[in-house]
Amino acid sequence: MTLDTWLVSISNWYEAKQYDQIETLETLLYSAPNSVWGPALTDDQSKAIACWLDGCLRVFEHTKYHNTKKAYQTLQYASAKLEVAAFNSAADIDIKDWCLKRLQHLTVLSLEFCNQQQDQSTWNKKAHSLIEMHVKLMASLSWNESLNSSNTPNLMSPH
Repeated sequence: MTLDTWLVSISNWYEAKQYDQIETLETLLYSAPNSVWGPALTDDQSKAIACWLDGCLRVFEHTKYHNTKKAYQTLQYASAKLEVAAFNSAADIDIKDWCLKRLQHLTVLSLEFCNQQQDQSTWNKKAHSLIEMHVKLMASLSWNESLNSSNTPNLMSPH
């Protein structure tokens, strides 16, 4: 599927306003073309990645009370895709920056979700693992900062 056809499909889903049709949305999310995450920054790519993330968050919201495993997996799937895009050396710097900022938000959302679950022995382990992985990610970004040229924006600083 091309980016153009995927955008038409996801736009049709939004325009139909059948927000309870989560299965249709999931099919679209899992069939998103790689160009959603770059490497080139275009208007269509920008719209696509925003729609894709919004879709993932809708699936999470729809499942978080009755299917916690699926809700958590959806957050982890979205995080993994954003992380891959953020570390794609060919990706536009603005895509990387956008992905890293959203990845931070997803990490916080994941931790809050873990904290709200009943079986804290299981979910505490997941939360600690998330924290550990996030610290490693941030440490690797700090290492990468020294490799950037002085005219490249610092990915860690807020805009």
